[in-house]
Amino acid sequence: MDYAPIPAAMASVLAQIEAIRHEQPTQARTLCEELIVSARELREPLAQIIATEIYGQLMDHEGRILEARDLLFEATQQAMSFHDTSHEARLLETIARSYYSCGDYRPALQYWARCVELTENANTEAKTWMLAKVGLGQIYDALGDPQSAVTLHQAAAERINEDYDAYLDAKILINLGVNLIKCLRAADAREVLTKALNICLEHHYNDYAAEALLRLAEINLNQQAAQAALAQLEQALELARVVRYRWGEANILGAMADAHAQNGEWQKALDLAHIGQDIAQENGFLHILARLYLAAARYAESVYNAPLALAELKAGYECQQKILSNAAPEQKQELEQKTGLRPSQHKLLIDLSNQPEIERGRLDDALNAITREGSLIISCSRVSFWQLDESKQKLSCLKLFDTASGEYIAAPPPLSSQNYPGFFNWLQQANPLIAHDAVHHFQAWELSEDYLKPNKIVSFMAFPIRSSGFINGVLMFDQQFAQRNWTPDDVQHGSQIGDITTRAIANNERRAFQHEIHMLNAKLQENNDDLEERVEHRTRELARRNQELQVAMEKLVQSEKLAALGSLVAGIAHELNTPLGAALTSASVLSGNSQDLQNKLEANSLKKTELLDFIQIAMSASGLIERNLHRASDLVGHFKQVAVDTASSRRREFDLAETINEVVVMLQPQLKVTQHRVEHQIPPKILLDSYPGPLEQVLSNLILNSLLHAFEHIEAGRMQLRYEAIDERMIRIIYEDNGAGMSAEVQKHVFDPFFTTKLGKGGSGLGLYIVYNLVNGVLGGDLKLESVPNQYTRFIITIPKIAPINEMTML
Repeated sequence: MDYAPIPAAMASVLAQIEAIRHEQPTQARTLCEELIVSARELREPLAQIIATEIYGQLMDHEGRILEARDLLFEATQQAMSFHDTSHEARLLETIARSYYSCGDYRPALQYWARCVELTENANTEAKTWMLAKVGLGQIYDALGDPQSAVTLHQAAAERINEDYDAYLDAKILINLGVNLIKCLRAADAREVLTKALNICLEHHYNDYAAEALLRLAEINLNQQAAQAALAQLEQALELARVVRYRWGEANILGAMADAHAQNGEWQKALDLAHIGQDIAQENGFLHILARLYLAAARYAESVYNAPLALAELKAGYECQQKILSNAAPEQKQELEQKTGLRPSQHKLLIDLSNQPEIERGRLDDALNAITREGSLIISCSRVSFWQLDESKQKLSCLKLFDTASGEYIAAPPPLSSQNYPGFFNWLQQANPLIAHDAVHHFQAWELSEDYLKPNKIVSFMAFPIRSSGFINGVLMFDQQFAQRNWTPDDVQHGSQIGDITTRAIANNERRAFQHEIHMLNAKLQENNDDLEERVEHRTRELARRNQELQVAMEKLVQSEKLAALGSLVAGIAHELNTPLGAALTSASVLSGNSQDLQNKLEANSLKKTELLDFIQIAMSASGLIERNLHRASDLVGHFKQVAVDTASSRRREFDLAETINEVVVMLQPQLKVTQHRVEHQIPPKILLDSYPGPLEQVLSNLILNSLLHAFEHIEAGRMQLRYEAIDERMIRIIYEDNGAGMSAEVQKHVFDPFFTTKLGKGGSGLGLYIVYNLVNGVLGGDLKLESVPNQYTRFIITIPKIAPINEMTML
């Protein structure tokens, strides 16, 4: 999401602030405060973010950074809502400094480390990266490791030319100089501090110029050069007062007191220490105040003012006690956690994760434990779980634990997407919503009137809860009455509690699923006997119907076979008529001539020439009779063999070429009335030990199928039979015609029973069905079909030379 452009009036104010921030910081701070209020009311997040960023830096220089922390977190949540990592990193850098300034190093370390991470991932904001490195160096300095601090400051200095900023350059050099002093590298420190001073004077950075002069004076004091130090400190004090740099002013007065003490001017040192005490006390600089009290005690003792020395010493120790008491709750909590008197957050998380309620799958019990223990882990006012309905349009609160009363309280009204579209839009993004100032959070402010204000909620964290890959709820941690700036630890612990909630919901779903399975199993068991009886009855009925269907199919197939045989008989009868008719005619002629010869012989009128003519006629007639009877005999022989083979499944050894020839001869009656021809290139002496009858029926059905379907629009079609030897065991017979071919849809059903494209025109729909079953059944082979419309149809018959031994019928 992108920001709306900053209005011109606000942009003008920002430009004015930037121009005067170093020389007139008080006026710049006032303008920032006014602009923040205006931008918040008009919901101009970018203007608010930039103004808050500058405001935090100004408050830091005044030593009042803690007063700006809530505004800094509010601006940070705005930047996070817009996925603006650049401004987020800058704001977090200032937030880290606010923790560092009060000695709270753990969150300072976390936020500065987060700055480094954000800027390195985006590979932008070199300035912010350098500031974070300086901050980390300051933590090492405070923890007594100046050498590590020097390393970090030098790393920052190495990148200064990537995006040069004179103010930042001076800041880096000053911090580097401070730690070089502590590493006893005075010459190096003097060099970098002098460079920093020159930059500050050139650009009128009075606050940092005062700081650089202070550190240069410290080097002179360490070298017992009090007069040189005093000259630098007087210049530093003048610059600090110009910009009301109160923190620097108090430190400078303390250093001036040390310089006068070094010169033996104890009363002057005491007076300066008292002025510094007033400034430190006015601004709450407790660490500086304690140091000045103890220094004043030494000065008073040196002028032999014992009562004053005692009073100063007492005030110094009281101030130290106050510093310790401020940190006492945190230190006490840490001590109690280490000694086991108070469980740590990590232990509470482990205990919650291991609670039996989480694993039992009872969601209400699990949510009781999660909200109750979650309030202890996060130390917040309320913890609640909201469930998303199936429509993904409404959130209903299932459990709400109130920490103050220690009770589960009544749930607030549901939240709907219609009333809170921004909040539901966030929910679909599946990222945590961290609202330090919820009323002014971009994705939460629409909840203000109906939910936040009535329940006095100022801050909250919300974590989407997933189950089965979908978001089905929200876990919320509320803080009432005062703003809470959620720390990285808070966010991490809240996320871990969210993971535990996800596990509890998954266990609840598993339990519900198991219960459903149990109920289904029980229902199935109840109906098992009835189901088994119904299945058995249905099985018997299906078996009976299948048997009837099998019988009917066998009858249909047998009828088809008999019809084919009848057609064969009709064709043979027609073929026999020709030779038998010729023989009968010749016999009739011979009989007539024989009767004439007998009559003439009885009448003694027979002539020799007539006898010779009769002999010639008799020889011609008998030859014609003999030839036609031989032809008829051959036809009968072929018919007898084919008829016997076709009507039975008798197995024998046969010659493939002879069998094919017999089939072609038997189909001559059908072929003679057309111009179609059958060609085969089957070599002789290919012996098969198989079932010639089924094979003859296969071939005749294929030829008849071509005659019926393939050549409807072709006058002279060609049918070819080819042979291929696959190996010693298997052969391939390829039957192909050059007819109409088949479409893809026809090819899908061509072997189905009763499927025909010539219904009512002689096609029964069983021809190719029988072919398929014979080849794949009794012949023990395989049948494949290839066809291209208007080009060809090809049947590839693959069978063994020795058929398998079985008891199958031809079906």
